[in-house]
Amino acid sequence: MVTRVAVVDDQTVFRELLAELLVADPAYEVVGQFGTGEEAIAALPRLAPDLLVLDAVLPDRSGIDVLRVLRGSLRRTMVLLVTAHEKPSLVREAVEAGVRGIVTKGTPLRELREAMARVAADATYFCSNTASLLRDSLQSPAPERPLSPRERQVLQLVARGLSSKQIASELGVGEKTVSNHRTHIRNKLGLRDVASFTRYAIEHGLVEPRT
Repeated sequence: MVTRVAVVDDQTVFRELLAELLVADPAYEVVGQFGTGEEAIAALPRLAPDLLVLDAVLPDRSGIDVLRVLRGSLRRTMVLLVTAHEKPSLVREAVEAGVRGIVTKGTPLRELREAMARVAADATYFCSNTASLLRDSLQSPAPERPLSPRERQVLQLVARGLSSKQIASELGVGEKTVSNHRTHIRNKLGLRDVASFTRYAIEHGLVEPRT
């Protein structure tokens, strides 16, 4: 059987190269490519791919948040998370959200292909780095007050340098609503300022470090 695949990754070169690789393989059919979380959320329920290759960090929200939004409409879709971040908390949240496999972006191509094949076959696959992180995450306590998907999105946008007014415009909500979210984030995580928001977001794989 042909596996129908969708790829969600904001790095155009990686996304298009992976799609080309899959198009050349008769075992796969690429049904969609998306560079943002909102694009994926809008299109994937209609496409209903067998396999979703999902980046952990997207410009508008995290890949895990995208998956949480889509879980109800993609019950039969197997998900392989691709990440540049090696954090136990990220791995644990991904597994809790229903991810069946995780590989880092430094994984060799042959291993990525094996991961896609295993996950598409309803098995699990964790590269050596993420398998070790998964063990670490199971040994550490879960956060007592996890962020809601909207709070995580606001945190991500603050870390990207957006003001509350800009975030309100981006999300289509009032500036006071954004301010309330920022207060809840501070209280839950003990963060004080934009710098601490940014450090937390980088450490937990919500944004890429600035170069």
